[in-house]
Amino acid sequence: MGNRIYAQLSRFGFDIPRWNFALRTALASGLALVLAWLIGLEHPQWSAMTVWAVSQPVRGMLVEKSLFRAVGTVVGTAFGIGLVLVAGDNLPLLVISLSLWVGLCVGVGNLLHGLISYGALLSGYSASMVALLHTQQPAGQIMALGSDRLLTVMTGVLVGLLVGLLCTSRRAEDPLSGRVRRTTAQLLQDMAARFTGSDQRARADVAHTLLQEIASAEENFASSQAGSLRNHRRVRALRALVQAQVSGVYWLRNSLNLPANTGLAEALAQAARALDLNGWGDDCLQALETALTRCADDAVTAAVLCQLRDALRDNAALEGTGSGSMPLRSKVVLHRDWIGARQAMCRATGLLLVVGGVWVVTGWGVGAYLMLGVSVMIALFSTFETPAHIMGHIFIWQAVAAVAALGCHWLVWPHLTAEWQLVATLIPFIVLITPFYAHPRWMTGSMDYVMALLLLSRPLYPLSDSFTTSASTAAAVVCGPLLAYLAFKTIWPTDARRRQCHLTDLMLRELAAMVSRQTATERQAIRQARLYHRILKLIQHTGRTGDPLRPVTDGALAAMAVSNAIPLLHELRQVPDDELVQRGATTTLRRLQRLRQDPEAAAAALRQLASHLWGTGHPAAWEVENAARSLQAQAVFFR
Repeated sequence: MGNRIYAQLSRFGFDIPRWNFALRTALASGLALVLAWLIGLEHPQWSAMTVWAVSQPVRGMLVEKSLFRAVGTVVGTAFGIGLVLVAGDNLPLLVISLSLWVGLCVGVGNLLHGLISYGALLSGYSASMVALLHTQQPAGQIMALGSDRLLTVMTGVLVGLLVGLLCTSRRAEDPLSGRVRRTTAQLLQDMAARFTGSDQRARADVAHTLLQEIASAEENFASSQAGSLRNHRRVRALRALVQAQVSGVYWLRNSLNLPANTGLAEALAQAARALDLNGWGDDCLQALETALTRCADDAVTAAVLCQLRDALRDNAALEGTGSGSMPLRSKVVLHRDWIGARQAMCRATGLLLVVGGVWVVTGWGVGAYLMLGVSVMIALFSTFETPAHIMGHIFIWQAVAAVAALGCHWLVWPHLTAEWQLVATLIPFIVLITPFYAHPRWMTGSMDYVMALLLLSRPLYPLSDSFTTSASTAAAVVCGPLLAYLAFKTIWPTDARRRQCHLTDLMLRELAAMVSRQTATERQAIRQARLYHRILKLIQHTGRTGDPLRPVTDGALAAMAVSNAIPLLHELRQVPDDELVQRGATTTLRRLQRLRQDPEAAAAALRQLASHLWGTGHPAAWEVENAARSLQAQAVFFR
């Protein structure tokens, strides 16, 4: 019977696993609501809200999000209490300080990765929850409100965590690890083909396909690492391997006129087979060691193979299949969107100052709720790809929630005679969202129906508010996503294409910084690793825009070529007894300072210097010429 019902629901487009998850979460939030009320907490609905906030279909994400929900709440509540104690009745000081705090948390949250970013954002609007709702209560209640906020959230975290752990199973194996391993095997196979001449595919096609696959896998790292320290270490090792793959793809893209080397090709092919068939283990590492001995005269190829070997050794040690007892400390550096973070911080601070200023000037009774709604929306959704689009859906669902809350409060609750009845009748309004949450047409923003409903529905008997007060509070809450929509739409609008422009801009700024001064070898490695990650993020954002990927991959690989050549140019400026090389390197670096204005001039200087280096047999000739060739072909990317 159950299967027949599920089949019928599937025919109408409902996602059955998502339906089950939504129903489980709704019932768990009802349980948290009842439990918080039984404990005697003043705002038991906050516990139910927390269950929806932390619930995840995957066990690792559930555990880690619960942790950062708890940490973010503690930090935000502590700041909110401290702010109220310092500001007292000075409402302008409260508004300004809170706006700056939320803006700071938004900026930090946009710089961080994974669920720690969620914790930073939560610290911002948790302070708003405490500080702003305090203004709606009698003086001297801040410690009670702060304690209630903390205990209700912890109750919701525990209920959501326990129910989630009981209803989710451990994954037997991580498919992402196998995906990265197979991509590495394909890369090694393609490298082997370069030394036999058997690979008839164009180098650009190989690089384009591999980079797209690598970027697609990297996009799932954040969710895969959640849940335990071991998962974080495992994903760190995979990130190191992915960065080594990018280096290998760069080598494939630029390998020209390689001499036949059957021994090296056999060793690389053997490493690929071992990795593909036997998984992480010593067989692949031994084959790579053999390959390294057979390319001793090729420093460029040897550097790529060394990076792959070290990253594979890390993964083998973590998987328990290699001979190494401890993983290496792989250099992993992630891209941080400084441009987007700065814009998000200024947007959040500015909007809250405007809303808070209107509240201070007009003295609107529910201004605190408006500022609270704005702080949640402008903070939590600032890291989303298209926040303005999502705000439209959230506005609709919160409007529905406002109607539902008013209906519950004024059509149902007046007929009840005890507080437990208020709690019990609120649960069906929560469960009501289950089918909408499970349908692709209505799911976007549907969870915010529950959040707004619970925020507006405090089960307190006897009822005391007037209908006018309830309606005004509901209108203030619903205006939150509307104002956030206007801010996301007009103040530094954010979408995949703009994030793509930010990434390109940051990559070119990094090149300019490398040109302006010579850095230590360790610093060069950090910049190189960060560039690799930005290339992958650039490909991901381009994929979401629907733009052609080929120009982006070619331009990104050209940026890698220039970044590889710049440290060599700094070294060439100090070559003794060769004034021509010194002068050529200095001139080239000067031209690279105007890379974005005149890439062709920089390419010409690189080519002229490479010609001289080839004539003297200098080992830097290949990198310099490759940078010239790549820059000339992708001049549009650098403008």
